[in-house]
This record gives sequence, structure tokens and C-alpha cells, in this order.
Amino acid sequence: MDELGVVKRESRKLINAKFLRITTLHLQSRIMASLDRQSFQLLQSLDIDIRRECLLKCLIMYLGEDVSCLIKEYQADQREEAEREFEKTTMAFFVICESDALSCALGISISIVIDGVEVLNELPSAACACAMMFGLIYALNLKYPEGLKYTFEAFQKIIMDIESKQMSRRLQNLSSKLQEYICFL
Repeated sequence: MDELGVVKRESRKLINAKFLRITTLHLQSRIMASLDRQSFQLLQSLDIDIRRECLLKCLIMYLGEDVSCLIKEYQADQREEAEREFEKTTMAFFVICESDALSCALGISISIVIDGVEVLNELPSAACACAMMFGLIYALNLKYPEGLKYTFEAFQKIIMDIESKQMSRRLQNLSSKLQEYICFL
């Protein structure tokens, strides 16, 4: 197993070195720096619903949780498979989309499923589905979905500012970083 890691690391070094010899440009650092410089403009150029979905997914990943626990994405031709998955789902929302990436970000059908039952459908965006799910959790006094404790704690305590005085250590760190960023602006 360790040998595979060495091979992968060495392969990256070889690819970077070969690219540098061919172009005189540092491949990885150049791409990362460009992404860093252009990320704000890139995000600003996106439709607001796509931007919100990107931020939602980033928040989940930043908190160390799995996006697929909350958002189940299927192509339109996989609708039957998605409906079978409904039955096994405790709490998530399903996005059924056309085959291209843009329509998947916008979704053609977004539904919330709780305990195997589709409770809301025809939602306009992933962010709206997330807001409605958060509202349902509160209205029905449900526990946060398995594997998404920190994400929903962030919605409650940072985004909605409900009971924000008591946060887990992970959320305290996120909140501090967000405050630093706001002060920087």
C-alpha cells in the first residue's frame, strides 16, 4: 500500500517536472494560484442558485461531512433508481436532472424525502430544499440527519443565529474564521 503512495507522489513530481521542461511553467502551482485569483469572479458569474449550491456543498465538506448524505443526485434516466432509494432514505433531498452538468446544478426535480416518504417536491433549488428541510426538522422536532450534525448545527447557529452562544468546537473554529474574513473586508 505504501508503495502505491510513493508511485503516485513520484508520478506527480514527474508530470510537474516534464510540464516545466516543456512550457517553463510550474503546472500545479500555476493552476492553483490562478484558481485562487479567479475564484471570486468565477463564483460571481454563476447563477445565484448554482452559487448557493456550491457554497452549501463547500460548507458540508469544510465541516468534514459527506455531501451525498444530504444531496442525492440522479440523471433523468435514473428516476426509477432514485425512487427505490427514496424508500431507504431517512432524510435527504433528491435532485433529478438532465445529463449535462448545468441542468444538474439547477435540477429539474428537487424533492425532500423523510423516512422513505417524499414530503415536498418541485422545489426550485438545492438551497431552497435545504432551507425547507431545516424548517421541517424544527417544525416536526426531528433529529438532524445522520452524518450531517455539524452542517445543520451551522445552519442553526451560524446562518440562522439560533442558540448561537453554544457551539461545538468545530463550529466555533468556522465562526471565528468567518468573523476574521468579515473583519478583513
